[in-house]
Amino acid sequence: MRRVMLLCVFALVLSNPVAAASGDHHQYITDKIAHYSSAFERCKNVADERTQPEDGVLSKLREYPKAQVERFLMTRYDLAMQECTKPESLELAYAILVTETLELEQQTKDAISAIKELAFSGDNRKLEVMYLSLPGEMRQSLEELGYFQKPFDDRLVLEMVSK
Repeated sequence: MRRVMLLCVFALVLSNPVAAASGDHHQYITDKIAHYSSAFERCKNVADERTQPEDGVLSKLREYPKAQVERFLMTRYDLAMQECTKPESLELAYAILVTETLELEQQTKDAISAIKELAFSGDNRKLEVMYLSLPGEMRQSLEELGYFQKPFDDRLVLEMVSK
């Protein structure tokens, strides 16, 4: 949730016409940031528009302890979002690598620093480790269902499982 709010705020900052007029390097990196932000929103919309899972998915989730289901849903949501935004995040990472070595204005450095914290924080790796700490049989069984291959609303699914 924090990540989505920060991306929205950051997108508003980037839309400032003063920032857009600051030079080629700034324009290049802010275009990549905006592209990534749009992809993140697109993927978030995919998750929000998905229907609730079928009863078979819910039944399968109910076979596992609630704490494991919560961890699975939270981490699998994050992994699905990463996969959905992968092309744009790769472009952004490349743009950051290319521009960081150049002499940049402070606002460009600030934009790079902010998006690196949002898009490439250690949180993604921590969530992946948490996901991998779940029982392998559980991960495999739930991933075979297909529902969890695209972004989904993890809170909605948890609510449905808890009913």
